Amino acid sequence: MTIAITQDDIVQGALDAASSPPSVAPPKGQVRKDARRDLGPVLAGNAALGLLGIAFLIPLAWIIVGSFDAKATWGIELPHWTLSNFSAALADGGLRSLGNSLLLSVTASLVSTVVAVMAAYSLVRRRVPWKGPLLLVVLFLSAIPVAIIIVPVYQIYVSLGWLSILPSALFLGVTSLPFEIWLLKNYFELLPVDLEEAAAIERANTYQILRRVVLPLSFPGVAASAIFGFVNAWGSFIVPLVLISPSSQATGPITIFGFMGAADVRYGDIAAFSLMYSVPIFILYGAMSRFFQGGFVLSGGVRG
Repeated sequence: MTIAITQDDIVQGALDAASSPPSVAPPKGQVRKDARRDLGPVLAGNAALGLLGIAFLIPLAWIIVGSFDAKATWGIELPHWTLSNFSAALADGGLRSLGNSLLLSVTASLVSTVVAVMAAYSLVRRRVPWKGPLLLVVLFLSAIPVAIIIVPVYQIYVSLGWLSILPSALFLGVTSLPFEIWLLKNYFELLPVDLEEAAAIERANTYQILRRVVLPLSFPGVAASAIFGFVNAWGSFIVPLVLISPSSQATGPITIFGFMGAADVRYGDIAAFSLMYSVPIFILYGAMSRFFQGGFVLSGGVRG
């Protein structure tokens, strides 16, 4: 087949090329100005983040320096090196309060995580009436401060005789539920339904599907939920102070508060105990960080 090109086609092509504007590269000065204009907000943002990081590092530096200072004050100075602050902080029930905090936090985390897993899975995979308004109520409850409801909860606990560590852990677990339900709901929504249907075809019941398919695939979300419940109870001060009556069940934050007297503040003991009190959190994050690097592991679902 032969394609004939006439003179009119050649003329029309020349006219089109002449009418189209030529692509001109911007001058080098303009490129440099644009680069400087884009660099300004980046530098400002990095400077703001740097100042914010310094603001968070100053209290941590005070804790580290003050814990080894025999004459610790509220300021950061060259320390008079000593280890007596740690022994003084652990004396008079300090070590027992660390164990109480561990018991309180583990119990609260278990309660909140188990309930949040079942609630979030039901909301995602089951037909729940008024699911949308219910989720909005859950989201609203996550924004309510605990201090607002602590007085009526205290009255209820007094009437029931529950002013001890385990009922207080139950209440702290309930306060973590709204956030954990939303967190796990987002994880469960990303799971492929086909895997659960395949397990159902193999005659697996709901409990087996949840234990053998859902939980292995969503382990990073469940771990994050458990860590949130643990940290929420570990750093709680107002709830143990109000809801725990026996002095032998005092937790770590209450012990730190006891170092601040009306006439004297034991800065060295506060710094030493605070440093020891933060070690379990660092260990927890370090131990669990490897589970969050890979996201979902689709090979976690097993048959059987």
